[in-house]
Amino acid sequence: MEEGNMLLKEIKDFFTNRTLKLIRSDYKKDVDKTRDFKKIKKFFDMSEKNDYTLDNQTWDDLDMNKVYEKLDRAYSSCGEAALYSMLRNPLMEEEELKERGRLIQLFKENSKLREHLQCIFFKLNNDFKNCFLDMIENDLTINKTKYYIYTFLGKVLPLITIFVSIFVNMKFMLVLVGLSSMNMAINSIEVKAIKSNGIFYLRKNIKAAKKILSINNKDINHYRDKLIPILKRIKDIDRGTKLIGVINMWGGLFESLSVIFLMEESAYYAISDKIKEEKEVLMELYYIVGELEALISISAYQQKLSQEYVKPKFINEVTLNIVEGIHPIIEGPVANSINIENQGIVLTGTNMAGKSTFLRMLGVNIILAQSFYFVLAKDYEAPFFNIVSSISPNDDLTKGKSFFMAEVESILRIIKALEKDVPVFCPIDEIFRGTNPIERISMSAEILTYLNNGKTISIVATHDRELVDILKENYEFYYFSENVDTDKGLSFDYKIKKGVSQTRNAIKLLEYMCYPKEITDKSYKRAEYIERIL
Repeated sequence: MEEGNMLLKEIKDFFTNRTLKLIRSDYKKDVDKTRDFKKIKKFFDMSEKNDYTLDNQTWDDLDMNKVYEKLDRAYSSCGEAALYSMLRNPLMEEEELKERGRLIQLFKENSKLREHLQCIFFKLNNDFKNCFLDMIENDLTINKTKYYIYTFLGKVLPLITIFVSIFVNMKFMLVLVGLSSMNMAINSIEVKAIKSNGIFYLRKNIKAAKKILSINNKDINHYRDKLIPILKRIKDIDRGTKLIGVINMWGGLFESLSVIFLMEESAYYAISDKIKEEKEVLMELYYIVGELEALISISAYQQKLSQEYVKPKFINEVTLNIVEGIHPIIEGPVANSINIENQGIVLTGTNMAGKSTFLRMLGVNIILAQSFYFVLAKDYEAPFFNIVSSISPNDDLTKGKSFFMAEVESILRIIKALEKDVPVFCPIDEIFRGTNPIERISMSAEILTYLNNGKTISIVATHDRELVDILKENYEFYYFSENVDTDKGLSFDYKIKKGVSQTRNAIKLLEYMCYPKEITDKSYKRAEYIERIL
């Protein structure tokens, strides 16, 4: 007996050490894994949205899926889901942000606590088909009568038959065989209704929450205090999921016995009504467990950073000051600074010079500031923002929607955001590119003036120099420049500069690409003529 216990301890220690080795290796690097964003965002899609949730267009405009991939180090589905939801729901309260920042720093400094938690999340693992969330989202089949019938057919009757076979006559074993065949038929009928995989992941979530509670560390008491009342409330579900947990452990070792004795069926119908009743509580449990792992992901990301990052300073004035800010997904990024106070910003310059990346850099850093209390910059000062962008509106032909109509709807989102209390950060790239120049410039000027009169930080990137004279009272002008060499082609410094771009490098690029000289010469002459008449 003693030798057996020692062997089990050795096996356990082996797997624990191997897990720790993997965890420590993963913590120091980007986690290379396949991410299914449809699955990752399911929890967010099912959750209630607030007034300042990032809408789908803003998320896509800012390439936030790629940012997410840089930040994510989660082992569990709830960790992935919580990280995604935290980025989609920037906070508007500094105290809550400071608490997140404190925990992120704690996990960098206290490796013992962090690794203890990571072992829990590693064991929780991934719900690869989102069985738990699918179960919660869809109506569960509730039938207490079936619970009693399946308990009788799967437990009471087989036990009576076995007892009679042993003490009366072995021929009664034929009854057990027939009963087993009938129960197998019931199992094949019920397999679609029984959400055993979803309940199994719920079981793993409950066990993970209990393990978190068992950690005696006052630094995570905030999460322990949240978990205690939830676990008390779902005691019946906790008890009811134990059997399904046993059936599914060790790769489903006991599944054949489960089929014969209708274990999953009776367990499911015993608690399906309670799962439906406590849907919101179970969702909260899923998120709370995941939020801890999401903060560990951010601590790992910060630990790996070679560039500088700072805590944001939140102020009441509608200003944005960022010093040497960089974009997290750019390799070898060029830092840029901007100080926007009473006026908006118009950005000019040719394509690829850095305008769109600059807009995204600002938007992403605002999200990081309001989600995880850090900014990829040397200094950051701003109020809390409602972030609504119009950078890449899509032409939705499947709905009969033109590109221009998509732009109109996109800009209207920003205008409506002004009705809320929080100042709006609104980056706009190539406003109304889908219509003719005269109407585009007229509409753009009026809309941008309207935005600037509200509580906004509005930044528009444009090729329309005509907007410069129209907006000079309300906007400041910056540009990105490039150089075109007939031998080397395009080169960029990606640095923002004060003023308006004066280059005509678009035509120079045609020369570099060996367009016919007749085309480039006439293009220069036509450009000069158009500039004179305008």
